[in-house]
Amino acid sequence: MKNIIYLTTILLIISCSNKTETKIVRKSKTEKLVIVDTLAFFADSIIFGERQKNKIEVYKIGTEENTIAKVYLYEKRKNQWKLKDSLILEAVRINDLETEVKDFNNDNFKDIIFTTGMAARGGNIVQTLILYSPKTKSLNWIKNSESYPNLMYNKKLDCIDACILTGGQTTYFLKIEKDTLREFANVDQRDGRIIAEIRDANGKWIEIENIKDEPESLDRFINFNPIEKRK
Repeated sequence: MKNIIYLTTILLIISCSNKTETKIVRKSKTEKLVIVDTLAFFADSIIFGERQKNKIEVYKIGTEENTIAKVYLYEKRKNQWKLKDSLILEAVRINDLETEVKDFNNDNFKDIIFTTGMAARGGNIVQTLILYSPKTKSLNWIKNSESYPNLMYNKKLDCIDACILTGGQTTYFLKIEKDTLREFANVDQRDGRIIAEIRDANGKWIEIENIKDEPESLDRFINFNPIEKRK
């Protein structure tokens, strides 16, 4: 009996001596602070979309890593603005929005265009075109509008034209197909020539005019057949 008590005592002493204290170590984590700057802001609640029934807001927002444009469309219901649609688009920090609200597809509803970038040459302003869709009462972002700098509505031809400055200057004539701009003609001015081309039904480019040019400056064109300069 004494031996059993003695053995039990020894086991208890060994057990206590082998017991280790559990330590909880909390790692100190420093979260990266994201600084968000509103670089530019535009709002219109008068003429965009359905007059005085829609409001559009455009924010250009920059962080340390990227810059985006946020676009919000509101609809007035019982004298309150309710969010109807929104977009988030890539942008660059260096430009102002330079926003313009006007009808770009001749449907009697005002659309919006604003600057989101700058191409390699300073004269090529990259813009984002967003149409108001009266059917769905939503925003229709023209997804390749950023590929055609210096966009303008062409009332004469009821289309959109773009003007790109390279070694010379090219005017592109574009139709809107759903959410895309489709080029159907162009006028190129360089190396002492002005050349007009059209795209046929098979997608092939056909030269329709090639004339001598002695320009004092490069021109933008409002028509391709016949060739006619914008005034």
